[in-house]
Amino acid sequence: MAYLWVKDLARLYLPLYQYESDKMRIIYAGYSSIKKNHFARLLLEGDYEQNFLGRRPYMKIPELFKDRKTDIVVAEISRFAMEAFQRYKGFVLPELVIMRINIDRPMSEICDKNRTDFPEVTRRIRKYSLTYELLAGKENFDYFVDKLYMPYITRRHGDEALIEDMNRLRELSPAPFLLAVRENGVIVAESLIRKSGEILYFMRLGLLDGNEEYLRHGTIGALYYFSILEGQKLGCRYLDVGGTRPFFTDGLTKYKLRLGAEFVDDYSPSIEHLWLGINENSSEANGFMTRNPFLSLDKEFRLQKNFI
Repeated sequence: MAYLWVKDLARLYLPLYQYESDKMRIIYAGYSSIKKNHFARLLLEGDYEQNFLGRRPYMKIPELFKDRKTDIVVAEISRFAMEAFQRYKGFVLPELVIMRINIDRPMSEICDKNRTDFPEVTRRIRKYSLTYELLAGKENFDYFVDKLYMPYITRRHGDEALIEDMNRLRELSPAPFLLAVRENGVIVAESLIRKSGEILYFMRLGLLDGNEEYLRHGTIGALYYFSILEGQKLGCRYLDVGGTRPFFTDGLTKYKLRLGAEFVDDYSPSIEHLWLGINENSSEANGFMTRNPFLSLDKEFRLQKNFI
């Protein structure tokens, strides 16, 4: 908690990074290199130049549109400054939107071909003879981290990969366990899952050696499908499939929607948020927002869909 307090305090005075392409200029205000790189790639969609502009107090962030020809500003929000950012003209975004699948219903409904992609998932499960089993214990956990999880996230996300202390997850109570998918007798994909109350949490996943060939075999879809089967056995109502970026055009968001996942409208000031400011006079910024509908939060922290 002390770390979070220091983090919030630091965000009252933010470093500014300007990114500029031949079409758009954006400013990211904050400390996270992962978020900074993500928004630069998302907003500029090509080559760009980067410059450090110094630091500004949070209340000066909206003035960036006056000082320079800026199209979009993204700022990390301190909890101490949340009320102020809610008054600024712009949008408060959750860093991630949580999604879950209602599994308290027949599999025939969950796998309805008119609503989800699960029929394609089950087709690949049959084609590649995928099976699953449950694993526990430190040795299996360490193997998952070293041989599946870390290779997968570093290969798939590069500089935007979040390297975290996985041991803190293993020490949770109730303890998580592993769901392993085998192809030809070899474990090729695993997910870390955990039951708490009526929810089964799909926490992390990985592929053997980060080999994305297994993606084409449907192993990730199989992890979700087999997790639903286990969740039903455990009497769960929902499979929580974790967080995604708040843009509907995000690849992971689209994938989870195609599996029948829905957004969870349950947020609070205690989680991390971003402020998205738009230069209304910028045709480039307005064009981006039109092409990329997104989710924001109102003053009561309820999700709002934005189709500009």
